[in-house]
Amino acid sequence: MDKKPIVITGAAIALAIGVFITVVIAAEHPPALDTPVVTSATSTNPQASYECNQDAKTCPDGSTVGRTGPDCEFTACPPTSAKSATVKTTMGQAMTGLNVTITPFEIISDSRCAEGVQCIWAGTVQLKAKIKSAMGESTMTFELGKPVTTEAEEITLTDVSPGKVAGQEIPVSSYRFTFEIKMR
Repeated sequence: MDKKPIVITGAAIALAIGVFITVVIAAEHPPALDTPVVTSATSTNPQASYECNQDAKTCPDGSTVGRTGPDCEFTACPPTSAKSATVKTTMGQAMTGLNVTITPFEIISDSRCAEGVQCIWAGTVQLKAKIKSAMGESTMTFELGKPVTTEAEEITLTDVSPGKVAGQEIPVSSYRFTFEIKMR
């Protein structure tokens, strides 16, 4: 048998070192926390659920805004003279608008009509949340689209996502809530 010497070129060595360095860097530096992570997307449920880092940015008026959307960007701060604010939050996440902090902590019911199903009633969502403002702290029950009044504010649960899909349960961690706060 004729043995031939193996010739390793400089390019082959450089390529091997580059691959090794890339693997080491990827292991030591995982993706940033604000990188969206798709947690559920199937052919039967094309609605992907994104989980963003739950940090908050403090705005000039003292309110806080969280990250949202598939790019996990901070939502815009309300103008300092605002009489109303929109707050988007998740289960257990405290978010503030107009110096009112809302922390959803329990879904009482979600009777919304599922996508692709014919219903005689659109349904609703009932949610318990802690409210903290200059007037103190309380626990309130919100129903989708119905305002709740405090001494100084009117707070309405205006949107709940994702929408329901027939035969699929929404994980509590996937719920996203939008509240509108208006000064009275």
